[in-house]
Parts: sequence; C-alpha cells; structure tokens
Amino acid sequence: MARSRARWEIVHDDLRSQIDQGKLKPGDRIPTEFDLAAQHGFSRATVRSAMARLEQDGLITGGAGSLGRQVRRRELVSWNLSRFELGAYADDPVNRVDQWEADAQAEGWATRQVVAGVAELAAPDDVARYLDCEGGSRLVRRRRLRYVARPGIPEQLAMIADTWTPVDIARMEIDGVAPLLQEANVVYPGGIYRALGFRQVRFQDEIQVRMPSPDEASLLNVQPGTPVGQHARVGIDVSGRRVRVLVSVFAGDRQKLRYDLDVPEQRPEPGEEE
Repeated sequence: MARSRARWEIVHDDLRSQIDQGKLKPGDRIPTEFDLAAQHGFSRATVRSAMARLEQDGLITGGAGSLGRQVRRRELVSWNLSRFELGAYADDPVNRVDQWEADAQAEGWATRQVVAGVAELAAPDDVARYLDCEGGSRLVRRRRLRYVARPGIPEQLAMIADTWTPVDIARMEIDGVAPLLQEANVVYPGGIYRALGFRQVRFQDEIQVRMPSPDEASLLNVQPGTPVGQHARVGIDVSGRRVRVLVSVFAGDRQKLRYDLDVPEQRPEPGEEE
C-alpha cells in the first residue's frame, strides 16, 4: 500500500511539477511562503521544508522569509577534455587568455580568472598519490579561480583550479622570473611547463564526484546537498617524471565534461591494455 505523502511533500511536488512542465520558467519568482501556506492550508514551517528540499534539488534559488525565491537558470559550462592541453595551444600571452578561457569564450561565456594564491604546502594524500611522492612532501600549490558570466546570468565561480608542482620545478625561472610562483595570470605559448623545458608526453585523468569541503562549498556557493565534481590531470614528461597535477573542482550542477575519443581499427586483446 502506498504511503500517504507528508504535507511538505505535497507542496514540493506541486512546485516541482510546475517547474518540470515549464509553467514556472527560469527566472520566474516562486510564490512567497505566506502565499503558499494560504494556498495549501499548511503552516509556513511546512512550506519552508518544501522550499529547502527544492533548493537541495537545485531547482530554486535561496531566499528568506517573505522575500521569495526564483526558479534557477541552469546553463552548463562545457569542458572538452579530449582537446584541453592537447595539440596546438590557444594561449594568448598578449591578452593573458589561457586555453581554458579561450574554449569557454568560444562557447559564448565571458571569463575572468584570478590567481588566488601560491603557497608551499604539505601534499595531501591524494595529491601525493598523483605525483608519486610521500604523503606530506612539500609541494607548491597555485590556485586559480575561474569565473564565467552570460547575459542574464550573473558572474559565478565555475571552477577552483589547483596546480600542484614539485618545489624544484616551481622555483625554475624564465628571464629571472619563476612563473609558477607568480600571484598573477602568466601565459606562455605552449604553456608554462613547456616554456620551462618540460614536454609532457602523457596525461592521466581521474574523475570523481564527492561532497564539497567547507572551503569549496563557500567558494563555489553551492546549494546545500549539491555534490562537486573533481577532475585531476597528471602531466608526465619524456623522462617519466610526474611534473604536476591540475586538480579542478566544480559544482556538479554547473559543468559538464566532454571527451571525443577515436576508436582504433584494431582494439587490443584482453590483457593487453595498459
């Protein structure tokens, strides 16, 4: 026998149905708690529980009391990882636009990138695993915050991009400047590591979905209960050394990852894969 719905579920399901059917469109204002309570004959506390669940669903914006909420606009930033850092770089040293920004701009996004800090830190366990070093080893972390905006969509933080590098590489200089230690956007044709003399010949990617840390949740301003995606790309040079790992973290409801992969004519036999 089907269970009877809780009162908050009745309000939640009614509003969700209106959003799913397009009766409430992105940007439309949700009726106030007072109006919804009067409409359904429930208390404002019941309505508030329904609103909290719709926020967790990522369908409405946050709000307080009688201020109301809006249906969220959802336009995903597409990140083509099969092209990112491969082939000819699109870096623009004059305008200081790197490849990520160039790709986002090609999709119609306005971009802004901020270097939020450079620090020598003890390697977290996952970063140590990526770089094949002892946990707690000293590494340099260069944090970039990547913002996007579109007409009708206010600027939002799309991604936290942390590049972790062995200290000896991070301290290397070009014309008297260590680019990986600069707290400003630094762009070289072909990328910083190639300019430093490291030709990365292999990448290893790892993708996971997890709940954000308090710091990540605050920076990304995610709705309660929203997971984040994490993409880690390890760069390996011709000698086999792992010269860096780029760990990018993004709100799970704002980004989509794309891979375009060619299928070889002859696939390896079972057991031959690397």
